[in-house]
Amino acid sequence: MKGIDENDNRLIKTWRRQLAQEYRHLCWLYRVRLRLPLFEIRTGQSRAGTWSPGLDTLSLASWLIRDHAWDVVLEVLRHEMSHQYVQQVLGRGDELPHGPAFQEACDRLGVHPEFRSAQGTIPRLLSGEGQKSGGMLARVEKLFALAQSANEHEAALAMQKANAILRRYNLEQLHRHAATDYDYLIINPGSKRIAAHQRLIAAILKDFFYVNVVIARQFEAQSGETLRVIELTGAKENLAVAEYVYHFLVGRLEYLWREYRKRTRAAGKEKNSYWLGVLNGFREKLSLQDREAMRTTANNTASSLICASDPGLIRYYQTRYPRLRTVQHNRPLVYAGTYQAGQQEGKQLLIHKGVAADGGNTGLLLAGG
Repeated sequence: MKGIDENDNRLIKTWRRQLAQEYRHLCWLYRVRLRLPLFEIRTGQSRAGTWSPGLDTLSLASWLIRDHAWDVVLEVLRHEMSHQYVQQVLGRGDELPHGPAFQEACDRLGVHPEFRSAQGTIPRLLSGEGQKSGGMLARVEKLFALAQSANEHEAALAMQKANAILRRYNLEQLHRHAATDYDYLIINPGSKRIAAHQRLIAAILKDFFYVNVVIARQFEAQSGETLRVIELTGAKENLAVAEYVYHFLVGRLEYLWREYRKRTRAAGKEKNSYWLGVLNGFREKLSLQDREAMRTTANNTASSLICASDPGLIRYYQTRYPRLRTVQHNRPLVYAGTYQAGQQEGKQLLIHKGVAADGGNTGLLLAGG
């Protein structure tokens, strides 16, 4: 490989080792037996990936790894592994490259639907940017905007209406057996561990915002490190809302802590206690709203129960995560007074738009939001 320096060489070796590790993991995950190929990282390759059956070589383009998130790299890896599966397991290598045998292999290896065609441009996986502002999402966005109102009653009512729209939308989809477009979305906090407050936000998303949540690991190609990420799965509309809520809460926690510290001169070591208090107070508020909604509508509408009853989401979830294990985490120690102060604040918390000035918010609910 001409024109690369020693640091590039080290990175490329790291990438190759990681790809071999990911390859073995995917074989274990989906219970398939494939021969470990030779991995190549090609600097002059225009296609994202290629499988060379005569050479038992799987090649990925260096630009793919440098310019895209690792989950995209893994989708291309699965795509090329599916070609290998067609040849070595199905014995149907003489069929059309992306024909029925290849689609069968993609099903077996859980390849994302957007990555099952001939590789040209890389599809953009779901993110907050580019979402179309229509239907349910547009109504929720408007209500989040109303929740900025200085009128306390009007703001609270707007959030209740937003929750009701989410609940009704998901119940209707479930009861009508409507065709739903499921996807995954990765939130990367950028560290090797998921903090207690981030886990609590993830649990809130699972229990109240109609998504499933998995704490996973993801390799970072530029640094060569493996970080912890939060993966959400669900209907694309629900993923857009859940991502917005995650970033809203992270930004709001920072803002509320600064304001609380100005008033009380609390020590920095008490920040985590305050954050956990805010989030648990907010959780109590959402639980109360859910119980009230179930009482008035005579429907068991809890988010987690709806997700557990959705056959389409169950199939998608099981395909993406065929082997999962549950890990228990110790509850963190908290400063009782600070925690309780945060809890009271959380019970008043409203999700709304336009928080960049007072808390910082990197999530966009809709394009142009």
